[in-house]
Amino acid sequence: MPQVIGLALLALACLALGLVLAAWLRWLFLKARSGCFPCLVVEGDGAARRERIGLAVFAAPELVWFARNPYGPRAVRRWPRQGLTIKARLSDDAGPAGWQVVQLRSAGTSDLLVLSRDAQSGLLSWIEAGSTRGEALGAS
Repeated sequence: MPQVIGLALLALACLALGLVLAAWLRWLFLKARSGCFPCLVVEGDGAARRERIGLAVFAAPELVWFARNPYGPRAVRRWPRQGLTIKARLSDDAGPAGWQVVQLRSAGTSDLLVLSRDAQSGLLSWIEAGSTRGEALGAS
């Protein structure tokens, strides 16, 4: 009987190690993608406010965001490049010092992102490069 319990515990430990390894490899794979940058997505307001860390990736038709949550291989959020506008919010304490809070607007929705200044510059350039109709970006 003790041998069975020992084998069961060993199997559970191997399963847990496998899950941790899979999550770590997923995160490394996402970070290695070209056009990838870390950012926070701020959800909700007031007491329901939640900040989720993840990685955003520039894709040709859209900006995609993957949550740090290790159990989902798919993007959690997508913002189409066409019609996407960005507005910088300089005075907000949503993120770490030295980071920039921006408001993304797309198709009637609005989301807050906390990202580095370099990532914000890259995001603005990416939006401008995709603007085919001379749309105003609304950056400030």
